[in-house]
Amino acid sequence: MRRFASTFVLLIAAACSRGPERMNVLLVTLDTTRADYLSCYGAPAGLTPNLDALAAEGARFDLAISTAAVTPVSHASILTGLENMEHGLRVMSAGSGFRLGDATPTLATVLKQAGWSTAAVHSAFPVSSHFGFQRGFDLFESLEGAMKSAPKGDVWDVPSLQRRSDETSTRVLDALAHAEAPWFCWIHYWDPHDDALVPPDDALVSGLPRGPDGRPLAGRELYANELHYVDAQFGRVVADLKARGAWEKTIVMVVADHGEGLGDHGWEHHRILYQEQIRVPLLVRVPGLAPRTVKELVRTTDLFPTVLDYLGLAAPKRVSGRTLRPLLEGRPDAARTAYADQINGYDRNAGLVRNRPRDAFLYGVIQDGWKLVWRPEFPDASELYDLSTDPREEHDRLREAPERVRALGTALAQRNGWVVAPFPVLAHADPGANDGLGTLGYVASEGSDLGESDWGWTCPVHRGPAEPERRACSVCGAPPLLARRAR
Repeated sequence: MRRFASTFVLLIAAACSRGPERMNVLLVTLDTTRADYLSCYGAPAGLTPNLDALAAEGARFDLAISTAAVTPVSHASILTGLENMEHGLRVMSAGSGFRLGDATPTLATVLKQAGWSTAAVHSAFPVSSHFGFQRGFDLFESLEGAMKSAPKGDVWDVPSLQRRSDETSTRVLDALAHAEAPWFCWIHYWDPHDDALVPPDDALVSGLPRGPDGRPLAGRELYANELHYVDAQFGRVVADLKARGAWEKTIVMVVADHGEGLGDHGWEHHRILYQEQIRVPLLVRVPGLAPRTVKELVRTTDLFPTVLDYLGLAAPKRVSGRTLRPLLEGRPDAARTAYADQINGYDRNAGLVRNRPRDAFLYGVIQDGWKLVWRPEFPDASELYDLSTDPREEHDRLREAPERVRALGTALAQRNGWVVAPFPVLAHADPGANDGLGTLGYVASEGSDLGESDWGWTCPVHRGPAEPERRACSVCGAPPLLARRAR
């Protein structure tokens, strides 16, 4: 612990002097956290008091959409302001396509270049340097060396290196105690992802069903208690910043990477594009701004340009997100379109394909209150929802609203984020990581076929047989969407 802090001190001491107007930035990412499990979003009162307090002081965004329902992909968009097809991190495990490119600007690389000291304290393997997240950080704990358990150096002992949120916050406090402004700190809390990091009994808000071994059983009650415990540990960081006078000099952003099924739509986990999995909590506090609730659609890609806007720094030329400053300050802003995708069919750790083959490839778009989830292997199983009247996505309107299908299909076609072949094997791919991911529940079905599908194109409205040529529909003029050709 002391070595962790002292390393940070040396790096901070080397930084140049900075003016008081240069604010700190605290980015907190909550893994696998549904918006509706925070009290400020409608969960029972008292479940997340510290996050609720942040919402009361800052802005709470009611409709924030993630770019994916899997940790590395969604975090890449948060840190770069880019859509998945732009930053290139599309899957958890494959020959390539799982790592953020070395030339891609991130919030850390931009702030470091501008003179901020940078640190990341994360809690699990899916946000490690294996995926390219270390770039730009003065302090970033690389897990790869420690993760390979003795005596078998080729085994990735991922579960034993998950951190519960109390240890994560302790490491954050130890580092920031010596930090001189301005700094950027990214905190990643993992607890709600699974049942491996159970809160201590004296921290529970309710009793938990337990198995014969005495361990709490996975389910909604454990999930809620894990979030309650994460909230308490986040509260420790807030209290520390306030005690040291740093709170009023710090921009705070709390966002989830994705949510969790918890049985909704027949699925317990994530990797699918229903709202419980891609609608995420987003809380933003900028010192001096009045609190407010923002109803408009926003994206996690919007965080990157927002931070740079408030710090007076130019954003890279290639950024898909748009600053949230008008909405944070109560001014009108142009409507947004949100995109998300899941390339499960080309991911070696997407075991859900075995049980839910129709979810092998998913492309989603939200615009003007409507949402289309396009399934290119099974176009007729695609889904359309009016989120304004059906936020839980219980009434599929695909066959009732062809004009909406056409409009949303056009938006998807223009984004052109299709993946039509497996990711090629590159030299830096480590097959051992695949086994490590399997221990976290990302398990591929045996003999899963990652071969190239016979892709073609079809009209999203009429959904006829896929054709090899990419051309507009001869009936309605709709641009074609990706579709599997008949085998």
